[in-house]
Amino acid sequence: MKGCSGRKKQRGSFLLIVMIVMMVMTFSGLFVMEMAMLEEVSVGNEQRTIQVYQVAYSELEAQLAELEQNPSMFTVALSGVQNLTPLVNAPGVQQDVTIRFIGRVAPPPGFSVNNFMGMSFELNSKATIDGTGAKSDQTLGVIYVTAKGGTS
Repeated sequence: MKGCSGRKKQRGSFLLIVMIVMMVMTFSGLFVMEMAMLEEVSVGNEQRTIQVYQVAYSELEAQLAELEQNPSMFTVALSGVQNLTPLVNAPGVQQDVTIRFIGRVAPPPGFSVNNFMGMSFELNSKATIDGTGAKSDQTLGVIYVTAKGGTS
């Protein structure tokens, strides 16, 4: 009989141990779920950051190609900062594109200093995704070479 009474005392301790193990497992599961949700938010933010960078950089490339086709914009920009119309259409992304005259510089190698002059410009593309705070500000330096005595 002595063995039976000791066993009755141990029955409640097993239940207590199981309950503690279950609580630890529950809290561990909740912690893992919370970490997964934070990781999901982080990945979404990173994707938006990459998207807005790509839009801003693509805009610079498109504007440079447009300026090569229409160099008269360089002459217009001599009077100060000029806003340009965005060429890259990205839904949900606000863009601000400007060109600014920096100053006269020596022409790049391959151009005669006696016959040509360089004009330094700065193309700037700012892109922001609506409502997220993700933004990118990209700048590209451009040297426009023109014959001395003219700007075209």
